Amino acid sequence: MGQFNTVLNEQIMPVMGKISQNKVIRAIQYGAMSTMPLTLGVSLIAILVNLPVESWTTWLASSGIDVHMRATIKVTMEITALYMTFMIGYHNSNERNTSPITGGILSLASFFILMPQVIPYEGGEVAGLNFDYIGSNGIFGGMIVAILVSSLYSALDKKGLVVKLPDSVPPMVSQSLSPTFIAIIIFVLVFFSRVGFSFTQWEDYFGFINGVIGAPIMNLGASPISAITFMTIVSLFWFFGIHPNTVTSIYLPVLMSTGVANLTAFMAGEPMPYLAFSATLAFFSLGGAGNTLGIALLIPFISKSNRYKSLGKLSFGPAIFNINEPLVFGLPLMLNPLFFIPMVGTALINGMIGFIGYNIGIYDTLNPSISLPWITPAFIGPILTVGIKGVLLALFTILINALLYLPFFIKADKLALLEEKAADVAANESQITEAA
Repeated sequence: MGQFNTVLNEQIMPVMGKISQNKVIRAIQYGAMSTMPLTLGVSLIAILVNLPVESWTTWLASSGIDVHMRATIKVTMEITALYMTFMIGYHNSNERNTSPITGGILSLASFFILMPQVIPYEGGEVAGLNFDYIGSNGIFGGMIVAILVSSLYSALDKKGLVVKLPDSVPPMVSQSLSPTFIAIIIFVLVFFSRVGFSFTQWEDYFGFINGVIGAPIMNLGASPISAITFMTIVSLFWFFGIHPNTVTSIYLPVLMSTGVANLTAFMAGEPMPYLAFSATLAFFSLGGAGNTLGIALLIPFISKSNRYKSLGKLSFGPAIFNINEPLVFGLPLMLNPLFFIPMVGTALINGMIGFIGYNIGIYDTLNPSISLPWITPAFIGPILTVGIKGVLLALFTILINALLYLPFFIKADKLALLEEKAADVAANESQITEAA
């Protein structure tokens, strides 16, 4: 263990630290997180329009209100690529200490330039933007455009390729005109890229990205096996002190693309293409990375040592809302060989339970239009997204997690109790010695 810790601290941790601090990774992570107000903000409408009450849905349809509710959902949750392109360009420019607004606008404009602006149909075509390209099929392409365009803008801006106006010109006007030359260069390059792709077998930029890059990544990364592997790696890294966000940010394009693809299919009344993947990830973090909710609920009632009795009281409430730092650092779970098996093993088990749930039809009623914050308790979220079967499966999974942690916690509690008794004996002997 000591040799492994040396390798971890000297070789693995520095690499993961560089990845987590990489400007591109941070821009993608922050850009994706910036779209959360959209999905969370529209969640109430999504819940109401999909309530499984026949009289309610009939009234919505007859009154025409459901059309407006679904339109609201469509332009907030189904065109994620559009919002992410701007926000990734924004944050990438900000990371490079240049104007984030300019970086975001140039990225979004380039995204539109590269997009096909006609929609073919049998017998002709019509002018318009295909929702596929501003939704799930445009996420990978949008990310790449945002990073390349905003990085080029920042590099040219730092080279001083800007319009310089007299000091008498108001700052707002000066700042607005400053990147004109840079915008010309970027748009000319993007224009020639659009023309170039039109002569290829893919016909446009998005066809190339989805065919050459997006499809292989999705085929490899959006399977149940990939989901279980991802869950296990997150728990493994958290055990060694590497925060889950480091791994999650790398996997984010897959998570976002599958989520939007499922949502688009659901709203169209079609089978969800990544339902098995989403079901496998359903119990990714019950109580936080390491799936500690089950044992957190038991600790206050089964602890015999004072140390863990106090810890149980402190960790009980946060664990319900998926905050498990008190356990990770207080038990501790991190770098504690005693808890390696349950911390990593629960990821494997939970992934398999989710996949089994998919195969027996529990997730056939999944509603991907309902987006809930990560602090939503594990036994409340499924009520809204899946139904009572999802709640029962979540409770079963929490129980299994608790049973896996239980023998290891009992051992840790016994060791802590022995230490406390030894400390009490030493304290008593010290008092006797002083009295003598």
